Amino acid sequence: MSEWKKILLSILLGFVGVIIWNIYYDSYEKSYTIGKVVGKAVGMKSGTVIEFEFYYQGRKIKGGTGMGDYSLRAGDRYVVEFSKEKLDLSEALLYYPVPDTVDVEVPWDGWPEVPNELKIYRRKRMELFGLYDWIYGD
Repeated sequence: MSEWKKILLSILLGFVGVIIWNIYYDSYEKSYTIGKVVGKAVGMKSGTVIEFEFYYQGRKIKGGTGMGDYSLRAGDRYVVEFSKEKLDLSEALLYYPVPDTVDVEVPWDGWPEVPNELKIYRRKRMELFGLYDWIYGD
């Protein structure tokens, strides 16, 4: 197999993998809560991952999300999207920071969507080289 065919096949498999992952992730009902950054981990292949924790029904849940181009430090709070059926499927929405000055009561089961009082702090998304909001209009 030629070098170009290997590269093309790798790109195609990458796209298919992303599509399959998104279909799997979107198949679960999502809830939202507030999580706190507890640290960073650097992997050889995965880049920098932030480690965060959040509470759901009184249980502490830990997760990790790719840091991307966001500037973060331990103790920062962000909105977390998670699946009620499979709690290890969670993601810190780093474009929804929760300032320390905001005191909001989180329901026991989380919110069905990001509350309006937190939406006002939304930042530009940094995925796709900073073009995510422009492409998807979200």
